[in-house]
Amino acid sequence: MGSLTPELSSLIDAHRAAFETFEATHEDDDNFLSASRAEDIARYDVAVRPCASAAEFIEKLRYLMEIERSLWGEPEFLTQFGSIAVAVRDYFEQQQASRQ
Repeated sequence: MGSLTPELSSLIDAHRAAFETFEATHEDDDNFLSASRAEDIARYDVAVRPCASAAEFIEKLRYLMEIERSLWGEPEFLTQFGSIAVAVRDYFEQQQASRQ
């Protein structure tokens, strides 16, 4: 990921570690609830971290969109992530398609 401050990059690294731990647990595992909570908190920390630039904001949104999609699947209009998530997804897909 380009255009990230060291602070946001560090928070994303911490979230990735928490997410990997969460993904490695199962609902019947004793550690599931604590791993889920740790992932939620780490994702929230990324989400609320102020961005130094528009480019950093876009990179943060790209990362969060990837995580939300892996957790919940594809967003649908006015459900799950809502219309904002759909607009963000479409924007990223259009950008990726224009690069190919």
